[in-house]
Amino acid sequence: MKAKELLNIYRNYAVIGVSENKEKFGYKIYQKLKEKKYQVYGISPIYQSVDNDKLYPNLESIPAPIDVVVFVVSPKHVQYYVDEMRNIGIGYAWMQPGTYNDETIEYIESHGIKVIKDCILKQTEND
Repeated sequence: MKAKELLNIYRNYAVIGVSENKEKFGYKIYQKLKEKKYQVYGISPIYQSVDNDKLYPNLESIPAPIDVVVFVVSPKHVQYYVDEMRNIGIGYAWMQPGTYNDETIEYIESHGIKVIKDCILKQTEND
């Protein structure tokens, strides 16, 4: 499935790596999805909230179903969240530039999760 199709079909997103720092991509992606009226949940093991929105420590603590997980973290943190995705039944991992390598992509796909490798900000800027 292509990135645009994913955005047109699915409405519930989790962004892993949300930051309070407005210059970081985790913040920008989270805010862009909210601006575009997606249901979006932020994941951060460091921050409790961003702009008065509650952040969650992991995927399993989100109180709603998630369709797509957007990764904005180092590849070394991906495996933990992929295991959570498999346990919960989330089928799509949207990897931002710099968040993956061949090993992480192989790991994700070996768990039956489909991977999108594209900048989500580029895909949402002209909608």
